[in-house]
Amino acid sequence: MSKQVVFISGSPQTSSRSTRVATTIAERLDAADVRVRRFGLSDFESSELVYARADGRVAQHYLGVIESASAVVFSTPVYKATFSGGLKLLVDLIPPEALRGKTVLAIASARIGRHFQSVQRAFDDLYRFFDVGFVIPPVFVLDEQVQVGETGLICDASAQAAIERAATALASAVFAPHEILAG
Repeated sequence: MSKQVVFISGSPQTSSRSTRVATTIAERLDAADVRVRRFGLSDFESSELVYARADGRVAQHYLGVIESASAVVFSTPVYKATFSGGLKLLVDLIPPEALRGKTVLAIASARIGRHFQSVQRAFDDLYRFFDVGFVIPPVFVLDEQVQVGETGLICDASAQAAIERAATALASAVFAPHEILAG
């Protein structure tokens, strides 16, 4: 596997809170010489997603990048107490064995904190299905903790600390996965 992390955004908005948090983590990884690849809903033809057609050019590229990655990061706004339907469409393209043994991280933003428990359960079910290797503790932020400004992301101290921990854990997992798993 390469020292590459794939970010998969399930937000229909390219400047959503969850996408901006993911971008902040991606920028920190990029600065640490980790190759970052990003995919979102707008990268695909709608028919590829709606009909889960993995045979299209973009879908094939997406799956190839995931296959060669060390880690995968899922980011999503919380809709109706779970991850977005857009993220589900992107996940449905991924074959069951494609995430086996990989490091994963979930990022979610929500208006209401009590939704995080159900989002966590949904991600846990997803991780079991894919038989992932190492799960980094998620970055769950409330809308009030994270603001998207013209100059970038503005976070409170708690959200900033969660972002830093996740970026550090991802970089560590990519550079020394055997040590992370053994520890």
